[in-house]
Amino acid sequence: MEWLKQRIQTRFKGYKTAIINVVLLSMPILEMTEIFDVLPDGYAAPYAILIAVVNMYLRSVTTTPMGKHL
Repeated sequence: MEWLKQRIQTRFKGYKTAIINVVLLSMPILEMTEIFDVLPDGYAAPYAILIAVVNMYLRSVTTTPMGKHL
């Protein structure tokens, strides 16, 4: 399994932060359409805090510019 982890990390190096941000952004966008009620009432503020914390963590472990491979 370690080889798979290494391969994924290498392949997505420089894109992980962007991919995570797109995934996290999809929930509020789905909320705006009013078709899906993704986030329960009262969860918008904790979700925004979660996004900020995840972004700060990803920035702290990022070693390459976006789109650059080793």
